[in-house]
Amino acid sequence: MSDRKVCRWAALSLSNIASVFFPDLLGREQSSFEHKLVAVSSTKSQDAVKPWLNTQSVPNAESITIFSSWEQMLEKGDFDIVYISSPHSLHFQHVMKALSCNRSVLVEKPATMNAAQYEHCIDLATEKKLVLMEAMWTRYLPATQFLTNTLLPKVGPVRRVFADFSFPIVSPEMSHDSRFLDKGAGAGSLLDQGCYALTWADLALNSQAVGETKVLHSSSMSVPGVPGEVDDINTIILGQASATGIVTTSMTLPGSSQVPFYKRLQAKKQAPSVRIETEKATIAIPFPPIRPEEIQVTWYGSAETKDGLEVDEVFKKPIDGWGIWYQADVIASSVMGGHSEIIGADESLRILRWMDAARSLAGIRYPKELDSV
Repeated sequence: MSDRKVCRWAALSLSNIASVFFPDLLGREQSSFEHKLVAVSSTKSQDAVKPWLNTQSVPNAESITIFSSWEQMLEKGDFDIVYISSPHSLHFQHVMKALSCNRSVLVEKPATMNAAQYEHCIDLATEKKLVLMEAMWTRYLPATQFLTNTLLPKVGPVRRVFADFSFPIVSPEMSHDSRFLDKGAGAGSLLDQGCYALTWADLALNSQAVGETKVLHSSSMSVPGVPGEVDDINTIILGQASATGIVTTSMTLPGSSQVPFYKRLQAKKQAPSVRIETEKATIAIPFPPIRPEEIQVTWYGSAETKDGLEVDEVFKKPIDGWGIWYQADVIASSVMGGHSEIIGADESLRILRWMDAARSLAGIRYPKELDSV
């Protein structure tokens, strides 16, 4: 019998990412907690939800309470943390309701449509003495932790970073009604993928010492042949006093869109997704940048070269499972420990403010009600 603490989860939305999160989390022997799904809310009937639970191999599925109303689940459910994975256009509404019901929250990224909305969430979570966390799971993976805690302190000041997250989410055959092409649901490459690419820029520029970072440039090209100007190819330039970052995204290229979604994330790419150039070394992160298991380093500082030539080194940092569960342990540790905190608040707000500025400069607009506070 396990002596680990049990952390009970509720799922607000049976989304595609929830279909990855819970199978990765539940029954995970490497976890510090025994995570259990105890409640779900869905607009689908119970007869439709039960096959979803079985498909995801959710343990003890018959004991899970199924709510037809997400409000009712938040008000009456018995659980420790609610995982919110609805479209990000709904996050502000869902998070604020959860917090008002005294629920600790793990919300998918981007946490909200803009920084002002998340600031309100943070204020309410602080007032209620709850735990709130954006699900930027990449920050908590072994390779990312090794980069920030071990590598970056050794390589000298960062001078330049290139961060890209581009792959064909959208195919020519995709219905224009898809969530990925619906501006009313917050669709667009910047919000869907830019949060990842900007996170790598933030890790490079700010993990050792936070400096003032400005969005110097932002431009965008829309998805071809799709009404509504859904942003696709985005270019953002960040600037600090002694460093710069170039961030790019696309949800139509490069690569084949003919294979299932998650196989597209396993494709081999010719160039690294992230390149961090410092005084002593260049650090490269291969595709996919959301789930790195390898870090490539080329050393060129005078103390690291061999006969004056660069020295290459590769660090392997394997992930158990898909890797989304690492972040779950972080928030569970806080909640089960009786703490009250906003995990990663500064980082989340920086990324949201950069995206706000990038949207403004590039003319990326959404219906006003999505951005309202």
